[in-house]
Amino acid sequence: MRDVSAAPGTAVFLDRDGTLNHDRGYVTSPEQLVLFPGVPEAIARLNHLGVMVLLVTNQSAIGRGMMTIEGLELIHERLAELIRPYGASIDGIFFCPHRPQDGCGCRKPKAGLIDQAVNRFALDLSQCYLVGDKRSDLEVAQTVSVPGVLVMTSSYSADVVKARDEGQLPIEYVADSFVDAVDWIEQQIVTRGNRIGLGR
Repeated sequence: MRDVSAAPGTAVFLDRDGTLNHDRGYVTSPEQLVLFPGVPEAIARLNHLGVMVLLVTNQSAIGRGMMTIEGLELIHERLAELIRPYGASIDGIFFCPHRPQDGCGCRKPKAGLIDQAVNRFALDLSQCYLVGDKRSDLEVAQTVSVPGVLVMTSSYSADVVKARDEGQLPIEYVADSFVDAVDWIEQQIVTRGNRIGLGR
Protein backbone atom coordinates (compact mmCIF):
# COMPACT_ATOMS: atom_id res chain seq x y z
CA MET A 1 0.00 0.00 0.00
CA ARG A 2 1.56 3.31 -1.03
CA ASP A 3 2.43 6.03 1.44
CA VAL A 4 -0.58 8.31 1.81
CA SER A 5 -1.60 11.03 4.25
CA ALA A 6 -5.16 11.68 5.29
CA ALA A 7 -6.89 14.89 4.29
CA PRO A 8 -6.79 17.77 6.81
CA GLY A 9 -9.50 17.46 9.46
CA THR A 10 -9.66 13.65 9.26
CA ALA A 11 -10.33 11.81 12.52
CA VAL A 12 -11.21 8.34 13.67
CA PHE A 13 -13.46 8.34 16.72
CA LEU A 14 -12.87 5.27 18.86
CA ASP A 15 -15.07 3.76 21.50
CA ARG A 16 -12.98 2.23 24.30
CA ASP A 17 -14.51 -0.70 26.21
CA GLY A 18 -15.32 -3.60 23.90
CA THR A 19 -13.51 -1.92 21.00
CA LEU A 20 -9.92 -1.41 22.15
CA ASN A 21 -10.05 -3.50 25.32
CA HIS A 22 -12.06 -6.29 26.89
CA ASP A 23 -15.39 -5.03 28.22
CA ARG A 24 -15.68 -6.17 31.84
CA GLY A 25 -18.88 -4.23 32.46
CA TYR A 26 -16.99 -1.46 34.25
CA VAL A 27 -13.27 -0.91 33.97
CA THR A 28 -12.50 0.97 37.18
CA SER A 29 -8.76 0.46 37.65
CA PRO A 30 -5.70 0.52 35.37
CA GLU A 31 -5.08 -3.18 36.00
CA GLN A 32 -8.46 -4.03 34.45
CA LEU A 33 -7.54 -2.43 31.12
CA VAL A 34 -6.55 -5.33 28.85
CA LEU A 35 -6.15 -4.43 25.19
CA PHE A 36 -7.16 -6.71 22.34
CA PRO A 37 -4.28 -8.14 20.27
CA GLY A 38 -2.93 -5.76 17.62
CA VAL A 39 -4.58 -2.62 19.00
CA PRO A 40 -1.37 -0.62 19.63
CA GLU A 41 0.00 -1.38 16.17
CA ALA A 42 -3.32 -0.48 14.52
CA ILE A 43 -3.48 2.86 16.35
CA ALA A 44 0.10 3.54 15.24
CA ARG A 45 -0.97 2.97 11.64
CA LEU A 46 -3.69 5.60 12.03
CA ASN A 47 -1.12 7.97 13.54
CA HIS A 48 1.16 7.35 10.56
CA LEU A 49 -1.65 8.29 8.17
CA GLY A 50 -1.95 11.68 9.87
CA VAL A 51 -5.40 10.87 11.23
CA MET A 52 -6.55 12.37 14.53
CA VAL A 53 -7.20 9.43 16.88
CA LEU A 54 -9.89 10.44 19.36
CA LEU A 55 -11.43 8.41 22.17
CA VAL A 56 -15.17 8.99 22.74
CA THR A 57 -16.38 6.93 25.66
CA ASN A 58 -19.32 6.67 28.03
CA GLN A 59 -18.02 6.24 31.58
CA SER A 60 -21.09 6.10 33.80
CA ALA A 61 -19.06 4.36 36.53
CA ILE A 62 -18.14 7.92 37.56
CA GLY A 63 -21.77 8.99 37.88
CA ARG A 64 -22.57 5.76 39.71
CA GLY A 65 -19.90 6.49 42.32
CA MET A 66 -17.76 3.49 41.32
CA MET A 67 -14.84 5.59 40.13
CA THR A 68 -13.58 9.18 40.18
CA ILE A 69 -12.46 11.33 37.25
CA GLU A 70 -8.94 11.03 38.67
CA GLY A 71 -9.32 7.24 38.53
CA LEU A 72 -10.36 7.47 34.88
CA GLU A 73 -7.29 9.57 34.14
CA LEU A 74 -5.09 6.83 35.65
CA ILE A 75 -6.74 4.27 33.36
CA HIS A 76 -6.06 6.47 30.35
CA GLU A 77 -2.46 6.99 31.47
CA ARG A 78 -2.19 3.19 31.49
CA LEU A 79 -3.65 3.09 27.97
CA ALA A 80 -1.02 5.57 26.81
CA GLU A 81 1.71 3.46 28.45
CA LEU A 82 0.52 0.29 26.72
CA ILE A 83 0.51 1.78 23.22
CA ARG A 84 3.54 4.10 23.44
CA PRO A 85 6.17 1.37 22.83
CA TYR A 86 4.54 0.78 19.43
CA GLY A 87 4.84 4.42 18.42
CA ALA A 88 1.10 4.92 18.97
CA SER A 89 -0.74 7.76 20.67
CA ILE A 90 -4.26 9.07 21.18
CA ASP A 91 -4.74 12.73 20.30
CA GLY A 92 -7.74 13.47 22.49
CA ILE A 93 -10.08 11.84 25.01
CA PHE A 94 -13.72 12.82 25.37
CA PHE A 95 -15.84 11.08 27.99
CA CYS A 96 -19.31 11.27 29.49
CA PRO A 97 -19.36 10.63 33.26
CA HIS A 98 -23.15 10.59 33.55
CA ARG A 99 -25.63 7.79 34.10
CA PRO A 100 -28.16 6.98 31.35
CA GLN A 101 -31.02 8.43 33.38
CA ASP A 102 -29.24 11.78 33.76
CA GLY A 103 -30.28 12.73 30.21
CA CYS A 104 -27.10 14.61 29.35
CA GLY A 105 -26.27 15.54 25.78
CA CYS A 106 -22.78 14.04 25.82
CA ARG A 107 -23.70 10.42 26.50
CA LYS A 108 -23.67 8.33 23.34
CA PRO A 109 -25.83 7.91 21.27
CA LYS A 110 -26.23 11.68 21.63
CA ALA A 111 -23.63 13.68 19.73
CA GLY A 112 -22.15 15.88 22.47
CA LEU A 113 -18.75 14.16 22.61
CA ILE A 114 -18.38 14.34 18.83
CA ASP A 115 -19.39 18.02 18.88
CA GLN A 116 -16.73 18.73 21.51
CA ALA A 117 -14.07 17.02 19.38
CA VAL A 118 -15.11 18.84 16.20
CA ASN A 119 -14.94 22.19 17.97
CA ARG A 120 -11.59 21.50 19.62
CA PHE A 121 -9.80 20.15 16.56
CA ALA A 122 -11.64 21.83 13.63
CA LEU A 123 -12.53 18.44 12.17
CA ASP A 124 -14.14 17.81 8.80
CA LEU A 125 -16.83 15.23 9.53
CA SER A 126 -17.02 14.31 5.86
CA GLN A 127 -13.51 12.86 6.32
CA CYS A 128 -14.13 11.09 9.64
CA TYR A 129 -14.97 7.54 10.80
CA LEU A 130 -16.23 5.98 14.01
CA VAL A 131 -15.38 2.54 15.38
CA GLY A 132 -17.39 0.88 18.12
CA ASP A 133 -18.97 -2.33 19.36
CA LYS A 134 -22.35 -1.13 20.65
CA ARG A 135 -25.57 0.15 19.15
CA SER A 136 -25.04 3.55 20.78
CA ASP A 137 -21.75 3.89 18.88
CA LEU A 138 -23.32 3.19 15.51
CA GLU A 139 -26.28 5.42 16.33
CA VAL A 140 -24.06 8.40 17.07
CA ALA A 141 -22.17 7.72 13.83
CA GLN A 142 -25.51 7.89 12.03
CA THR A 143 -26.48 11.10 13.87
CA VAL A 144 -23.33 12.95 12.83
CA SER A 145 -23.24 11.33 9.35
CA VAL A 146 -19.88 9.60 9.56
CA PRO A 147 -19.26 6.00 8.42
CA GLY A 148 -19.83 3.67 11.36
CA VAL A 149 -17.58 0.61 11.66
CA LEU A 150 -18.78 -2.17 13.95
CA VAL A 151 -16.21 -4.43 15.60
CA MET A 152 -17.44 -7.90 16.55
CA THR A 153 -15.40 -7.98 19.73
CA SER A 154 -17.96 -7.82 22.53
CA SER A 155 -21.19 -9.42 23.67
CA TYR A 156 -23.09 -6.39 22.33
CA SER A 157 -21.94 -6.65 18.72
CA ALA A 158 -24.39 -9.31 17.49
CA ASP A 159 -27.37 -7.17 18.54
CA VAL A 160 -26.05 -4.33 16.37
CA VAL A 161 -25.86 -6.61 13.34
CA LYS A 162 -29.44 -7.72 14.05
CA ALA A 163 -30.57 -4.08 14.12
CA ARG A 164 -28.80 -3.53 10.80
CA ASP A 165 -30.43 -6.60 9.27
CA GLU A 166 -33.85 -5.37 10.42
CA GLY A 167 -33.26 -2.02 8.69
CA GLN A 168 -33.00 -0.04 11.93
CA LEU A 169 -29.39 1.06 11.70
CA PRO A 170 -26.80 1.51 8.94
CA ILE A 171 -23.34 0.01 9.35
CA GLU A 172 -20.69 0.98 6.82
CA TYR A 173 -18.46 -1.99 7.59
CA VAL A 174 -18.54 -4.96 9.99
CA ALA A 175 -15.04 -5.83 11.20
CA ASP A 176 -13.90 -8.99 12.95
CA SER A 177 -11.51 -6.96 15.08
CA PHE A 178 -10.11 -3.49 15.61
CA VAL A 179 -7.18 -4.41 13.34
CA ASP A 180 -9.66 -5.37 10.62
CA ALA A 181 -11.49 -2.06 11.14
CA VAL A 182 -8.25 -0.10 10.69
CA ASP A 183 -7.42 -2.13 7.56
CA TRP A 184 -10.74 -1.00 6.08
CA ILE A 185 -10.35 2.64 7.13
CA GLU A 186 -6.82 2.74 5.76
CA GLN A 187 -8.09 1.43 2.42
CA GLN A 188 -10.80 4.13 2.34
CA ILE A 189 -8.23 6.86 3.01
CA VAL A 190 -5.87 5.52 0.36
CA THR A 191 -8.73 5.32 -2.16
CA ARG A 192 -9.75 8.91 -1.38
CA GLY A 193 -6.13 10.01 -1.78
CA ASN A 194 -5.93 8.30 -5.16
CA ARG A 195 -9.12 10.03 -6.30
CA ILE A 196 -7.77 13.42 -5.23
CA GLY A 197 -4.53 12.73 -7.09
CA LEU A 198 -6.42 11.80 -10.26
CA GLY A 199 -8.48 14.98 -10.01
CA ARG A 200 -5.49 17.33 -10.03
